[in-house]
Amino acid sequence: MKPAALDAGSRREALRRAVALACGLAIVGCGGTPSRSAAAASNAAGNDAWLEPLFGVTGGRLTDKIDPSGMPLPGGNERHVPFLFPVAVVASLGALFIADAGHGRLFRYQHAGGMMAAVPGVRINTSSRLRAGAGGEVYVLDGVLGVIQRYSMLGQLQSPLQPRLPASHYLDFDVDPLSGRVFAVDSLTRYLDQVEPVGRLAIAHLQLDAAGPVALDGARLLTADAQCQCVNEWRDRRLVRKLALGQIRQPKALVADSGEIYVLDGFDRSISRVFEGGLEKLLPQQLNLISPEQISVYGGMMYVADGASRTAAVFRIRRRRR
Repeated sequence: MKPAALDAGSRREALRRAVALACGLAIVGCGGTPSRSAAAASNAAGNDAWLEPLFGVTGGRLTDKIDPSGMPLPGGNERHVPFLFPVAVVASLGALFIADAGHGRLFRYQHAGGMMAAVPGVRINTSSRLRAGAGGEVYVLDGVLGVIQRYSMLGQLQSPLQPRLPASHYLDFDVDPLSGRVFAVDSLTRYLDQVEPVGRLAIAHLQLDAAGPVALDGARLLTADAQCQCVNEWRDRRLVRKLALGQIRQPKALVADSGEIYVLDGFDRSISRVFEGGLEKLLPQQLNLISPEQISVYGGMMYVADGASRTAAVFRIRRRRR
Protein backbone atom coordinates (compact mmCIF):
# COMPACT_ATOMS: atom_id res chain seq x y z
CA MET A 1 0.00 0.00 0.00
CA LYS A 2 1.33 3.43 -0.93
CA PRO A 3 1.54 6.01 1.85
CA ALA A 4 -0.94 8.86 1.66
CA ALA A 5 0.41 11.92 -0.17
CA LEU A 6 1.03 15.03 1.88
CA ASP A 7 -1.00 18.10 1.07
CA ALA A 8 0.75 21.39 0.23
CA GLY A 9 0.57 22.69 3.79
CA SER A 10 2.01 19.47 5.23
CA ARG A 11 4.84 19.48 2.69
CA ARG A 12 5.72 23.05 3.58
CA GLU A 13 5.68 22.23 7.30
CA ALA A 14 7.86 19.13 6.78
CA LEU A 15 10.32 21.19 4.74
CA ARG A 16 10.39 23.90 7.44
CA ARG A 17 11.22 21.36 10.14
CA ALA A 18 13.96 19.77 8.01
CA VAL A 19 15.56 23.16 7.35
CA ALA A 20 15.27 24.04 11.06
CA LEU A 21 17.06 20.85 12.07
CA ALA A 22 19.84 21.43 9.52
CA CYS A 23 20.33 25.03 10.65
CA GLY A 24 20.27 24.00 14.30
CA LEU A 25 23.07 21.52 13.67
CA ALA A 26 24.98 24.22 11.77
CA ILE A 27 24.80 26.49 14.81
CA VAL A 28 25.93 23.95 17.41
CA GLY A 29 28.31 22.03 15.18
CA CYS A 30 28.77 18.29 15.18
CA GLY A 31 30.96 16.20 17.43
CA GLY A 32 32.23 19.15 19.46
CA THR A 33 33.39 18.99 23.05
CA PRO A 34 30.97 20.50 25.59
CA SER A 35 32.21 23.56 27.48
CA ARG A 36 33.07 23.38 31.18
CA SER A 37 29.74 25.01 32.07
CA ALA A 38 27.92 22.53 29.85
CA ALA A 39 29.67 19.63 31.57
CA ALA A 40 28.74 21.06 34.97
CA ALA A 41 25.13 21.40 33.89
CA SER A 42 25.12 17.83 32.60
CA ASN A 43 26.37 16.54 35.95
CA ALA A 44 23.81 18.64 37.86
CA ALA A 45 20.88 17.63 35.69
CA GLY A 46 21.67 13.93 35.69
CA ASN A 47 21.35 11.38 32.91
CA ASP A 48 17.54 11.42 32.92
CA ALA A 49 17.16 15.15 32.26
CA TRP A 50 15.36 15.96 29.02
CA LEU A 51 17.68 18.90 28.27
CA GLU A 52 21.27 18.07 27.34
CA PRO A 53 23.64 21.06 27.73
CA LEU A 54 25.81 21.84 24.70
CA PHE A 55 27.50 25.21 25.24
CA GLY A 56 27.01 28.72 26.55
CA VAL A 57 27.80 32.00 24.79
CA THR A 58 29.03 34.79 27.08
CA GLY A 59 30.09 37.28 24.41
CA GLY A 60 31.88 37.50 21.09
CA ARG A 61 34.22 39.36 18.78
CA LEU A 62 32.17 42.38 17.76
CA THR A 63 32.81 43.49 14.17
CA ASP A 64 31.45 46.21 11.92
CA LYS A 65 31.89 44.07 8.79
CA ILE A 66 29.04 41.85 7.53
CA ASP A 67 28.37 39.80 4.39
CA PRO A 68 25.36 40.37 2.06
CA SER A 69 23.15 38.19 4.26
CA GLY A 70 24.02 40.15 7.42
CA MET A 71 26.41 37.59 8.91
CA PRO A 72 29.46 39.01 10.77
CA LEU A 73 32.80 38.71 9.00
CA PRO A 74 36.43 38.97 10.17
CA GLY A 75 38.56 41.82 8.92
CA GLY A 76 36.64 44.75 10.33
CA ASN A 77 37.23 46.70 13.51
CA GLU A 78 37.07 43.84 16.01
CA ARG A 79 36.98 43.78 19.81
CA HIS A 80 35.78 41.24 22.33
CA VAL A 81 32.52 42.30 23.96
CA PRO A 82 31.06 40.29 26.88
CA PHE A 83 27.32 40.13 27.37
CA LEU A 84 25.94 42.15 30.28
CA PHE A 85 22.32 40.99 30.65
CA PRO A 86 20.90 38.84 27.81
CA VAL A 87 17.09 38.76 27.99
CA ALA A 88 16.14 36.84 24.82
CA VAL A 89 17.77 34.60 22.22
CA VAL A 90 16.45 32.99 19.01
CA ALA A 91 18.11 30.96 16.25
CA SER A 92 17.56 31.60 12.56
CA LEU A 93 19.32 30.27 9.45
CA GLY A 94 22.63 29.40 11.07
CA ALA A 95 22.90 32.41 13.41
CA LEU A 96 21.84 33.40 16.91
CA PHE A 97 20.07 36.68 17.64
CA ILE A 98 20.81 37.72 21.22
CA ALA A 99 19.02 40.64 22.87
CA ASP A 100 21.19 42.18 25.60
CA ALA A 101 19.42 44.68 27.85
CA GLY A 102 22.72 45.62 29.51
CA HIS A 103 24.14 46.88 26.24
CA GLY A 104 20.68 47.87 24.94
CA ARG A 105 21.59 46.14 21.65
CA LEU A 106 20.55 43.21 19.50
CA PHE A 107 23.51 41.08 18.38
CA ARG A 108 23.71 38.60 15.54
CA TYR A 109 26.16 35.90 16.62
CA GLN A 110 27.90 33.27 14.49
CA HIS A 111 29.13 30.36 16.59
CA ALA A 112 31.67 29.04 14.07
CA GLY A 113 34.05 31.97 14.51
CA GLY A 114 32.70 33.52 17.68
CA MET A 115 31.93 36.68 15.72
CA MET A 116 28.95 38.97 16.20
CA ALA A 117 27.55 42.18 14.76
CA ALA A 118 25.08 44.64 16.26
CA VAL A 119 21.79 44.99 14.36
CA PRO A 120 21.56 48.75 13.71
CA GLY A 121 18.65 50.80 15.01
CA VAL A 122 17.31 48.21 17.47
CA ARG A 123 17.02 49.19 21.15
CA ILE A 124 16.67 46.42 23.73
CA ASN A 125 15.29 46.62 27.28
CA THR A 126 14.55 44.07 29.97
CA SER A 127 11.04 43.44 28.57
CA SER A 128 12.15 42.80 24.98
CA ARG A 129 11.03 39.62 23.23
CA LEU A 130 12.36 38.02 20.03
CA ARG A 131 10.95 35.75 17.34
CA ALA A 132 12.50 34.59 14.07
CA GLY A 133 10.71 34.47 10.73
CA ALA A 134 11.04 31.71 8.14
CA GLY A 135 13.08 33.95 5.82
CA GLY A 136 15.73 34.93 8.36
CA GLU A 137 14.02 38.11 9.51
CA VAL A 138 13.76 38.87 13.22
CA TYR A 139 10.79 40.31 15.12
CA VAL A 140 11.41 42.44 18.20
CA LEU A 141 8.83 43.32 20.84
CA ASP A 142 9.56 46.42 22.88
CA GLY A 143 7.91 45.44 26.14
CA VAL A 144 7.95 49.00 27.47
CA LEU A 145 6.20 50.57 24.48
CA GLY A 146 4.24 47.40 23.67
CA VAL A 147 5.01 47.53 19.93
CA ILE A 148 6.41 44.89 17.55
CA GLN A 149 8.90 45.68 14.80
CA ARG A 150 10.29 43.46 12.07
CA TYR A 151 13.84 43.61 10.67
CA SER A 152 15.37 41.96 7.61
CA MET A 153 18.49 39.78 7.77
CA LEU A 154 20.51 42.95 7.08
CA GLY A 155 18.87 44.77 9.98
CA GLN A 156 16.63 46.93 7.80
CA LEU A 157 13.32 47.95 9.41
CA GLN A 158 10.44 46.42 7.43
CA SER A 159 6.87 47.69 7.01
CA PRO A 160 5.39 48.33 10.47
CA LEU A 161 3.02 45.85 12.14
CA GLN A 162 -0.16 47.80 12.77
CA PRO A 163 -1.87 47.20 16.16
CA ARG A 164 -5.63 46.75 16.42
CA LEU A 165 -6.12 49.81 18.62
CA PRO A 166 -4.00 52.95 19.12
CA ALA A 167 -3.80 52.06 22.81
CA SER A 168 -2.87 48.40 22.24
CA HIS A 169 0.08 47.32 24.40
CA TYR A 170 1.50 43.95 23.41
CA LEU A 171 2.91 41.70 26.11
CA ASP A 172 4.02 38.66 24.10
CA PHE A 173 3.71 37.29 20.57
CA ASP A 174 4.54 34.49 18.17
CA VAL A 175 4.92 34.24 14.39
CA ASP A 176 3.30 31.71 12.04
CA PRO A 177 6.25 30.60 9.85
CA LEU A 178 4.00 29.66 6.91
CA SER A 179 1.74 32.70 6.62
CA GLY A 180 3.90 35.30 8.36
CA ARG A 181 0.97 36.29 10.58
CA VAL A 182 1.78 37.52 14.05
CA PHE A 183 -0.40 36.60 17.04
CA ALA A 184 0.10 39.09 19.87
CA VAL A 185 -1.40 39.34 23.36
CA ASP A 186 -2.72 42.80 24.28
CA SER A 187 -2.16 43.30 28.01
CA LEU A 188 -4.73 46.13 28.21
CA THR A 189 -7.73 44.45 26.57
CA ARG A 190 -6.73 40.79 27.18
CA TYR A 191 -7.33 40.08 23.50
CA LEU A 192 -5.15 37.91 21.33
CA ASP A 193 -4.74 39.96 18.15
CA GLN A 194 -3.96 38.62 14.69
CA VAL A 195 -1.56 40.96 12.92
CA GLU A 196 -1.21 40.61 9.15
CA PRO A 197 2.27 40.68 7.59
CA VAL A 198 1.41 43.24 4.90
CA GLY A 199 0.72 46.20 7.16
CA ARG A 200 -3.06 45.98 7.53
CA LEU A 201 -4.65 46.69 10.89
CA ALA A 202 -4.73 43.77 13.31
CA ILE A 203 -8.00 42.00 14.08
CA ALA A 204 -9.26 40.51 17.35
CA HIS A 205 -8.72 36.76 17.31
CA LEU A 206 -9.56 35.58 20.85
CA GLN A 207 -10.71 37.02 24.16
CA LEU A 208 -8.53 35.65 26.97
CA ASP A 209 -9.20 35.28 30.69
CA ALA A 210 -5.69 36.54 31.46
CA ALA A 211 -2.93 38.11 29.39
CA GLY A 212 0.13 35.87 29.20
CA PRO A 213 2.61 34.18 26.86
CA VAL A 214 1.46 32.74 23.52
CA ALA A 215 2.88 30.10 21.16
CA LEU A 216 1.95 28.52 17.82
CA ASP A 217 2.48 24.92 16.77
CA GLY A 218 0.90 24.02 13.45
CA ALA A 219 -2.89 24.19 13.78
CA ARG A 220 -2.65 24.65 17.56
CA LEU A 221 -2.59 27.97 19.33
CA LEU A 222 -1.38 27.90 22.94
CA THR A 223 -1.72 30.47 25.72
CA ALA A 224 -0.30 30.34 29.23
CA ASP A 225 -2.74 31.49 31.90
CA ALA A 226 -1.79 32.64 35.41
CA GLN A 227 -5.40 32.27 36.61
CA CYS A 228 -5.67 28.55 35.87
CA GLN A 229 -1.88 28.18 36.25
CA CYS A 230 -1.92 26.12 33.10
CA VAL A 231 -1.50 26.07 29.32
CA ASN A 232 -4.65 26.45 27.20
CA GLU A 233 -4.81 24.71 23.83
CA TRP A 234 -7.00 26.33 21.14
CA ARG A 235 -8.07 25.05 17.74
CA ASP A 236 -10.19 27.12 15.37
CA ARG A 237 -10.70 29.67 18.17
CA ARG A 238 -12.15 26.98 20.43
CA LEU A 239 -10.61 25.92 23.75
CA VAL A 240 -10.08 22.16 23.54
CA ARG A 241 -8.12 21.38 26.71
CA LYS A 242 -6.08 22.70 29.64
CA LEU A 243 -2.64 21.23 30.26
CA ALA A 244 -0.68 21.07 33.54
CA LEU A 245 -3.64 22.61 35.37
CA GLY A 246 -2.53 24.33 38.59
CA GLN A 247 1.16 23.53 38.05
CA ILE A 248 2.50 26.72 36.43
CA ARG A 249 2.57 29.50 39.01
CA GLN A 250 3.76 32.51 36.96
CA PRO A 251 4.08 31.69 33.25
CA LYS A 252 6.85 33.88 31.85
CA ALA A 253 7.58 32.31 28.45
CA LEU A 254 5.89 29.70 26.26
CA VAL A 255 7.23 27.97 23.15
CA ALA A 256 6.15 24.98 21.08
CA ASP A 257 7.62 22.93 18.26
CA SER A 258 6.78 19.65 16.55
CA GLY A 259 4.02 18.78 19.02
CA GLU A 260 6.03 19.55 22.16
CA ILE A 261 5.27 22.43 24.57
CA TYR A 262 7.78 24.18 26.85
CA VAL A 263 7.16 26.80 29.51
CA LEU A 264 9.34 29.02 31.70
CA ASP A 265 7.81 29.62 35.13
CA GLY A 266 8.72 33.00 36.59
CA PHE A 267 7.95 31.79 40.13
CA ASP A 268 10.99 29.51 40.45
CA ARG A 269 12.51 30.10 36.96
CA SER A 270 12.02 26.42 36.17
CA ILE A 271 11.81 25.16 32.57
CA SER A 272 9.18 22.48 31.98
CA ARG A 273 8.07 20.25 29.16
CA VAL A 274 4.27 20.16 29.22
CA PHE A 275 2.11 17.28 28.02
CA GLU A 276 -1.26 15.74 28.64
CA GLY A 277 -1.16 14.48 32.21
CA GLY A 278 1.45 16.82 33.66
CA LEU A 279 4.90 18.25 33.08
CA GLU A 280 8.61 17.49 33.44
CA LYS A 281 10.31 20.29 35.40
CA LEU A 282 13.97 21.27 35.53
CA LEU A 283 15.12 23.90 38.04
CA PRO A 284 17.81 26.44 37.08
CA GLN A 285 20.46 24.86 39.31
CA GLN A 286 19.96 21.54 37.51
CA LEU A 287 20.97 23.28 34.25
CA ASN A 288 23.79 25.40 35.70
CA LEU A 289 21.66 28.51 35.19
CA ILE A 290 20.81 31.29 37.64
CA SER A 291 17.69 33.11 36.47
CA PRO A 292 16.44 32.34 32.94
CA GLU A 293 14.67 35.28 31.29
CA GLN A 294 13.36 33.76 28.04
CA ILE A 295 13.48 30.51 26.07
CA SER A 296 13.14 29.59 22.40
CA VAL A 297 13.22 26.35 20.39
CA TYR A 298 14.60 25.71 16.90
CA GLY A 299 15.75 22.57 15.13
CA GLY A 300 15.55 20.31 18.18
CA MET A 301 17.55 22.74 20.32
CA MET A 302 16.50 25.01 23.19
CA TYR A 303 18.06 28.44 23.62
CA VAL A 304 17.95 30.10 27.05
CA ALA A 305 18.78 33.72 27.88
CA ASP A 306 20.15 33.75 31.42
CA GLY A 307 20.64 37.40 32.33
CA ALA A 308 22.13 36.88 35.78
CA SER A 309 24.94 34.65 34.46
CA ARG A 310 25.39 36.84 31.35
CA THR A 311 24.96 33.76 29.15
CA ALA A 312 22.96 32.54 26.19
CA ALA A 313 22.84 28.79 26.83
CA VAL A 314 22.15 26.11 24.22
CA PHE A 315 20.66 22.68 25.00
CA ARG A 316 19.70 19.67 22.92
CA ILE A 317 16.16 18.45 23.61
CA ARG A 318 15.89 14.74 24.28
CA ARG A 319 12.75 13.09 22.97
CA ARG A 320 10.12 12.19 25.50
CA ARG A 321 9.45 8.50 26.08
CA ARG A 322 5.79 7.93 25.16
